[in-house]
Amino acid sequence: MKKLWLLLLVFVCLTIAVSAKETVIYQNDFSSGDLSGFTMKGTMKAENGYLKAVGSGSSAYIAYDLPAQYAGKDYRVEVDYYGFSTMGGLLIGATSDQLTAEPSYFSGYTATTGENGKKVYIAYFSQTGWGGTFAPGTNDLTVDAVHLSVAVYKGAMTFRTTTLDGKLIQEFRYEPGDHEKDIYDTFTSTTGIRQYYNDKGHFDNFKVTVLEDDVLPAMNNALTAGGAAFRANGLTATGDTVSGRGAMLSEKNLTGNYKIDLSIAGKNITRVYFGMRDEKNGYAVELDEKEQELTLFAIKDGVFSILSKRAFIIREGFCDFTVDVHDGIASVYYNNFFLANDDMPKFEFYLDGLDGKFGLWLEDGQAEVRSVGASDTALPEEWFINPVNSGADPDVLFYEGTYYLYVYENSGSEYFRLYTSPDLVHFTKRNYVFKWDPVNYSNVNSRTPWSPNVFYNEPEGLFYLTFAAEQNGLNDTRRIYYAHSDSPFGPFVHEGPLMPVNPDVNEIDGHAFVGYDGKTYMSFSRYDEGGTIWLEEVIIKDGVITAKPETAVRVVYSDREWDNDGAVRLCEGGFVWKHNGYYYLIYATGSYSRHYGEAVAVSKNPLGPYEKYDYNPILNWNYIIDGPGDSLIIPSPDGEELYMVHHRHRTPDNGGNPRDTCIARIEFVKDPDGGPDILVVDGPSSTPKAMPSKKYHYDVNRDGIVNLADAMRVLAYMRSSADYSGYYDVDANGSIGMGDVLAILEKLK
Repeated sequence: MKKLWLLLLVFVCLTIAVSAKETVIYQNDFSSGDLSGFTMKGTMKAENGYLKAVGSGSSAYIAYDLPAQYAGKDYRVEVDYYGFSTMGGLLIGATSDQLTAEPSYFSGYTATTGENGKKVYIAYFSQTGWGGTFAPGTNDLTVDAVHLSVAVYKGAMTFRTTTLDGKLIQEFRYEPGDHEKDIYDTFTSTTGIRQYYNDKGHFDNFKVTVLEDDVLPAMNNALTAGGAAFRANGLTATGDTVSGRGAMLSEKNLTGNYKIDLSIAGKNITRVYFGMRDEKNGYAVELDEKEQELTLFAIKDGVFSILSKRAFIIREGFCDFTVDVHDGIASVYYNNFFLANDDMPKFEFYLDGLDGKFGLWLEDGQAEVRSVGASDTALPEEWFINPVNSGADPDVLFYEGTYYLYVYENSGSEYFRLYTSPDLVHFTKRNYVFKWDPVNYSNVNSRTPWSPNVFYNEPEGLFYLTFAAEQNGLNDTRRIYYAHSDSPFGPFVHEGPLMPVNPDVNEIDGHAFVGYDGKTYMSFSRYDEGGTIWLEEVIIKDGVITAKPETAVRVVYSDREWDNDGAVRLCEGGFVWKHNGYYYLIYATGSYSRHYGEAVAVSKNPLGPYEKYDYNPILNWNYIIDGPGDSLIIPSPDGEELYMVHHRHRTPDNGGNPRDTCIARIEFVKDPDGGPDILVVDGPSSTPKAMPSKKYHYDVNRDGIVNLADAMRVLAYMRSSADYSGYYDVDANGSIGMGDVLAILEKLK
């Protein structure tokens, strides 16, 4: 139990979504000219219904301190900013035990427009004044009025810029200390507004809202629904359907393995409570109609801590909702796709203290209590638990029954460790696939290669390895290089000096794919505006990759919160999967050393334009799994399922090293609103999952019957000199031998 709450303490400080009641404690439209509630440095004046810095020198600010009864509370501060030309925005106060003197200007952060008035970003103040910038904004801000907002929640902040009518321009999350020179680690209860004297803009509609976790009210009324008795406040029941504004908790505790089946028509905030030991301790799943999010909370002494969060459409009308507790695991299902068989949980974790009451919180929504009883869910007959292998930057090739996993693992002059598997779960360590030639490859820094990707060019039967590395003598001049082989085991070689795909472009990654049009394309991560995803047509032939730079186009850049982790704005690792006439571009977001994550954008054309999902990020960190990213999609052994392969941090908050390889089942489900199918991921996971589908596990000759012919087929392969093949590795031990024959014979008993 101590471990659980320690992890909660670590990870609650890394997030900004909040389950809270909101209380506006201060607002000023500056129509009266009254600034008596502020302290001021320099000169700012409120006149003609707006606020502006008036004077000479550098800049001025006003600071507002939350009243004593709200000191230390989480809050959101916001303001409208018109006609800006240089620099101005919001202030967020902070302190630090690293301070040896009070900062000469302001202690904390500023969320500000850029010096050219064309971007927005966050910066901080050092002990001597300006400290530096981070999470730089886009340089193509085209509007002359914006709404700036910063939400401060449990040691982190999310900065959001919108148009005045609410259209999102940019958002990102920042945690103190993520930037190498940032000296702050806690927030104060001070906020305010700052502006350069020479900026032409002005401010209006300053507002401070305190955010406090909701508390269950006293529940004194009796209510019955779904055959269960509840105590309630503000809710009524018509048959088994509950509605109103209020909350309810069951009279009896649910213990052991239990299942709660509901149907929910969410409105505003809807919560399903379970495992409630009392009114202030337990768990809750929140459906937020405004933010279009699902959040799983642990509640301790009335304080909500986020275990996991997912972007999800909260639809009008009733959708099935289930909490299934079994074997110490809580599985939460929300069927907003109206699937006939919704077997992919939205949340699933081992949790402590699951015995307790269950209940509802409604804000004008409705919930039908269908049944409350014992769970009959059993663990899969054959299952695995992530991670399935060690290694970072995984790339997987499925070729003739074998999964070839290439990871960023080097030793001396040998690079990129290969592992093989017959089932995507049991991997066997093999050779390194690329040997450094210090003479021919002297143009490239031999200490820098990483991010291996392997592409099989079927028309010529050659395998191509691409990887990122730096040019010799030129730090941070990164290029994508390539080599080829006639075997997935390698060795991959390149005749002569290593050749970059694009000689004059700073880029990494390099995933090749064949489009519906038969042409070959490649994705790149380039270092413009942080990191962005580009696509380009290439020609792969005769051991050479030739780019067609005239086709290169930027398709994704970081303009959403999940793309920005504060220290860096980054989209990388683009991988394209074709499905039902569309191209699905899956890409990693933020820095690999921090939370990372996976998002997806969709297009009808290989080179775009691509549109980002409403369900992003599709793979997100949670309270026990950090840094899931660098993903690709691969079929199950029999081709009947699809899996996402990704890496994650071995331990939470370890800075990204070491990392391990994981898999997660995915589905493409029909969008009830029309448009391309929706990619849904069962991950990142930390609970037992069914093995990838392998209906030909024992039927090695694939004739639909398991018999002696299959055993004879394995014996024949044993006598051949062929390379390892996953088709014949029945016992999944990494070799072909009598163990595989015996496994088939045992199946025939």
